[in-house]
Amino acid sequence: MIRHGLDFLLLALILGLSLGGLVYFRFDSASQVAIIVLMAILYVFWGIFHHHHDGNLNSGTILEYIAISALMSFVLIIFVLRV
Repeated sequence: MIRHGLDFLLLALILGLSLGGLVYFRFDSASQVAIIVLMAILYVFWGIFHHHHDGNLNSGTILEYIAISALMSFVLIIFVLRV
């Protein structure tokens, strides 16, 4: 239970710092896009890390995290830049 708590604390830290960066750089769209891309990459690595610890990591899980990360990035970039 504690292991999962620490995993999700790390995820909350990644997402919280990303959100803080988006707010801090609210007038610099290039920095916001860089933060979103970095957040997406860290999310994929977090997913790999989390499932590796659980012992259920496989290629399907990795592809799922990549797909969700890509979708999340696309939606955030559209939302942040209001394109």
